[in-house]
Amino acid sequence: MKIDMFSHIIPQKYIDSFEKNNERRISFSKVSGDAELLGRPVLSNPEKRLEVMERYEDYAQVLVPICEVLEPFMNPKDTERLVISYNNSVSEWFEKYPKKFVGAAASIPMNNTEAALKEIERAITQLGFKGIVLHTPVYQYQEGTPIEKGIDFESMKALDAPEFWPIYEAMSRYNLPIWIHPFGMTGVPVYKGEPRGKYMLWHIFGWPIETMMAMSRLVCSGVLAKYPNLRFITHHCGSMLVPGLASRIDEAFARFVYAGEFDWAKLGQEATFKIRRPIEYYKMFYGDTALYGGTDGLECGFKFFGPEHIVFGTDFPLDMDKGTKFLDWAIEAVNKMSISDADRKLIYEGNAKRMLRLNL
Repeated sequence: MKIDMFSHIIPQKYIDSFEKNNERRISFSKVSGDAELLGRPVLSNPEKRLEVMERYEDYAQVLVPICEVLEPFMNPKDTERLVISYNNSVSEWFEKYPKKFVGAAASIPMNNTEAALKEIERAITQLGFKGIVLHTPVYQYQEGTPIEKGIDFESMKALDAPEFWPIYEAMSRYNLPIWIHPFGMTGVPVYKGEPRGKYMLWHIFGWPIETMMAMSRLVCSGVLAKYPNLRFITHHCGSMLVPGLASRIDEAFARFVYAGEFDWAKLGQEATFKIRRPIEYYKMFYGDTALYGGTDGLECGFKFFGPEHIVFGTDFPLDMDKGTKFLDWAIEAVNKMSISDADRKLIYEGNAKRMLRLNL
């Protein structure tokens, strides 16, 4: 069996009800700004999606939101209302087709921690979600800002902001995973006199860098030290930057700790690295296989994270063939890996079943 742990979804029911569920009466297309994305039935229609999935033997999906986040454009009240609408719409998919959609990651309102905690409880205990997704970084909407102005980059927060720690405490109790997905034109510098986003480098390189930054903030701040049973699933095999730069990361942290650059008292936190070496925290994350066919990269990630921390994920259906290309590439890459059949089975299904407590 193959369980796709990173397959994206945006239900049509949610899209249709989007405008009436926010006081600004903004349509989803305004937030998305991506007409091509909205024109993909496999993203929004379960039956069209199943037509593609049926081409692959014993293939199932865990449904994860696309990265069209709400917080940069909506106030906390509207964000909460829309998140509830989204999760309700997704739950209808896995209730109707439980053998094909074996789980889902819930969306939560990151501009209202109290509401986020309520939605985590509702999504997991009442709707049956198998975890949550967090986008990095987290932006805030400034009241009265026209949507045409776009994201307020001055408002962005890291995932280790103090207000988010109750979310990690809650997920630690539920013992279910947290998916991490990068968002926005961050991760790369903006040079003087140039527009943000030149050459699309914010997506090509910025997103992997943003993922690595999120991982690093969760490591350095002590989130993983305090909640060691948290399981963060990182897209594109830990951004591939962490596995590829593992030796440098280890040496650099050791050098700066030795030089006294980490003043824990000044930072107002416990000495995180007295519990574990920094690189050992990074190995606590999980990586997926969505490298678009890069077997060499997968083997690097496998060597770093280990067989029990790699999950099958494809980024379905965001390729130019609307699903089949990324899926074909991921299967081919995993099959080409120089690993045992037992480890391959862990990647394809075993780790997902264990993490999500699936009985399939």
